[in-house]
Amino acid sequence: MGVIRNSIKTLNPAYFAMVMSTGIVSIAANLLGFKGIAHSLFYLNIIAYAVVLSLQIARVKMFWSNLYGDLSNPKLSLVFFTTVAATNVLGSQFVTVVNQPAVAKIFWYFGIFLWTVVSLSTFNILFIKCDQGIEMVMHGGWLIATVGTQSVAVLGALLAPQYGEYGSFVMFSSFVWWMIGSFLYIVLITLIIYRLVFFKISPDALVPPYWINMGALAITTLAGSVLCINIPKIAGPYNDFLGFTKGFTLFFWSFGTWWIPFLVIIGIWKYIYHKTKYKYTPLYWSMVFPLGMYTACTFRLSQAIQIPFIASISKYFIYSAFVAWTFIFVTMILSMLKAITAKEGVAKPPATSIKEEKAVQPHVTGIAKG
Repeated sequence: MGVIRNSIKTLNPAYFAMVMSTGIVSIAANLLGFKGIAHSLFYLNIIAYAVVLSLQIARVKMFWSNLYGDLSNPKLSLVFFTTVAATNVLGSQFVTVVNQPAVAKIFWYFGIFLWTVVSLSTFNILFIKCDQGIEMVMHGGWLIATVGTQSVAVLGALLAPQYGEYGSFVMFSSFVWWMIGSFLYIVLITLIIYRLVFFKISPDALVPPYWINMGALAITTLAGSVLCINIPKIAGPYNDFLGFTKGFTLFFWSFGTWWIPFLVIIGIWKYIYHKTKYKYTPLYWSMVFPLGMYTACTFRLSQAIQIPFIASISKYFIYSAFVAWTFIFVTMILSMLKAITAKEGVAKPPATSIKEEKAVQPHVTGIAKG
């Protein structure tokens, strides 16, 4: 019980990124014909979402002060948008992988509720309480705010045709979220590039969070593409938006593609040049998500702007998403097993007698304190 209680107390909100990553890799696999992989990841994602959400709810009830401390921490606060993105990505799986829009609607409503709570709380806390310099708090993970916002737009656009006469309102709402997410990206990426260029950054801080630079653009592209694809299915003035939406969507996709070689070079600089040792943290899921999202958004973009050869990129890029997901998932499991084994070892020292138990007690205490 102590292990579970401590896991709840110290739960990193970035664990929802696992649900985001698994969900989008499943969707991308389904689009490219890997039905078995898509369905396997879908069912795994239901379990992962249920577990992480339950732990987060328990943390709200049991350790509110710790949760509020994370919300008040400018390095962590916007990471809570992963709860929004995870909810909507799983909802999108219900639409695209198993064709159950009725269930997806429930996730969309919950996603809208979470987006409202998280956006109002995190940004207001940042506006009021943040008193540190940009070089101390800002990183690529702040763009999770864009990802969470665009996830609402994606699921809304997918579901709009299911609402009949109310589909026009749902489509309009999705356009609004798409615009908000696009605005957030433009503002935040400007500050992030300023931080990267003018302030020194250590190799340890680079790579995982900054892959969201590309991931946020990829989900913005996906949202715009889904809007374009579903506009003809909705009655209303949205055909007038079609040309603008296609052009703006291609703009974001181009910028996202431009980011990829820079992120690869940064990774080489960190892990090969500086020989930084890999150690699993939940932040590494933020590297998997962009790979899966870029695969899905490129495929959808080819459909939206009717340029089929772009889809060829997705046919090869999907394998990088599969490899990255497998590697991070395996290292996550190994890390959890190692942590559990270490705690059990500390809790039960191998003493065969009362005398020996007293002899090892100071050593065990020292480990626990360390």
